Amino acid sequence: MNNGAGETSFVTHASIFERIRVKEAGQREVAWCDFRAKYAPIVGGFCKAMGASAQDIDDIIQDVMLGFFGVSDEFRYSPERGRFRGFLKVCTVRAAQRRAGKNLRHRGKPLEEIGADDLAIDHVWNDVWEQELLARALDQLRREIGGTLAYRAFEQYVLLDRSAGEVASELGTNVNNVHQAKTRITKQLRETLQKLREMED
Repeated sequence: MNNGAGETSFVTHASIFERIRVKEAGQREVAWCDFRAKYAPIVGGFCKAMGASAQDIDDIIQDVMLGFFGVSDEFRYSPERGRFRGFLKVCTVRAAQRRAGKNLRHRGKPLEEIGADDLAIDHVWNDVWEQELLARALDQLRREIGGTLAYRAFEQYVLLDRSAGEVASELGTNVNNVHQAKTRITKQLRETLQKLREMED
């Protein structure tokens, strides 16, 4: 996968499943690093939302990664059979149930008593997935336009929740420009998010 400035390296593409099966050790190692960078935060975020300890989160991430590594040679991504995010959710829930099912709870109910296809689990999983997509979209924008006055104004005003007056004064601009930056960068953020959603599996 091309990791150039104009693209994101965080989106599922069938090519990553092909890359983790290559015979050349160096290429395969890079592919596995990419895979972990994409999905470990989602697995960890879900477990954190379910109340897992830091140690359990690390262990569950490791279990999920090793579990997928074990089947990677046979795994064939097929959109017709369902999205990868659903497959990863099932793997994560099962690993969490094995590792800490009695201690993890959702709305007072132990995770070990909740099925991976339960709607309550879907809501938590999808929220974490969307949060990660937003973080990736912001990271992509930061890499592309992070040095611009508009992005700096947006970051200070929207992300850090500072007043428009403070931001304008600090950046040597006016309040109207800060509001325009918010509108413009928010539009770009929505467009970037939409592209990520269209590219994901």
